[in-house]
Amino acid sequence: MRKKRLLLTAIILILLLAFCLEERRPYEVLHSTVMSSANLTEHKMTLVIHSLLPVDRKKLAEEVVEDSMRLSGGQPNPYFELEIYRTKLHYQLNILYDTFLCNKDGEIVEKINLTD
Repeated sequence: MRKKRLLLTAIILILLLAFCLEERRPYEVLHSTVMSSANLTEHKMTLVIHSLLPVDRKKLAEEVVEDSMRLSGGQPNPYFELEIYRTKLHYQLNILYDTFLCNKDGEIVEKINLTD
């Protein structure tokens, strides 16, 4: 009986450690493509969010766009299409969590507006 409890405790601790290790990074960019024209720059990004918990889409979009804009500088009318996977395993198994489009301010939008 004591060995079974010890084994169960060890399994729970290993699972908890794996969960904590997965949650430690906010997100990771796996793939990024930039297409630009005279009045539009479209970024297509594939992200792993390393979280099994619910995610605030608005906060995630703002953070990703802010980091990307800081790195890539001024571009004409940038839009970001974010393809989100929960973990790398979800990415490898092609289990998509969410996809959304956002503008240069990190606001989630329905379509690209070329009049900006």
